[in-house]
This record gives sequence, C-alpha cells and structure tokens, in this order.
Amino acid sequence: MYALVMFVCYLDGGCADIVLDVLRDEQQCLAVMQEQQLRHAGCYPIEDFIDGFWFSTDQGQNMHR
Repeated sequence: MYALVMFVCYLDGGCADIVLDVLRDEQQCLAVMQEQQLRHAGCYPIEDFIDGFWFSTDQGQNMHR
C-alpha cells in the first residue's frame, strides 16, 4: 500500500506533510497524483511511515542546513 503525500511549505519557513490518500500500489498512486496534477507530492510505501523510516519535510529541510 502507498500513501499519496502532499508537501506544503509556508512563508514563515514551516513545512507540513499531508497524507491525501492511501492506495493499493505505486502505479495507482502515481496515476492519482497525475490526475490531480499534484507537482509537490509523492507516493511512499505505508511501511515507511509505520516503521519510522519516514522523514518529514521539516526533518529533511533541517538536514540540508
């Protein structure tokens, strides 16, 4: 299963990851992402969220500083 995640960064510098949907497989997730014309989004395996391997945009943003 894959999560369709949208990334939103605010003008004040804060960022958020918003799970829009959970889909059966990556191909279905990518199709929905294209259909909705989401450019700042991605498809990620649900197991990454559950197992704690997920880096939020806030964590990723701090890694590059």
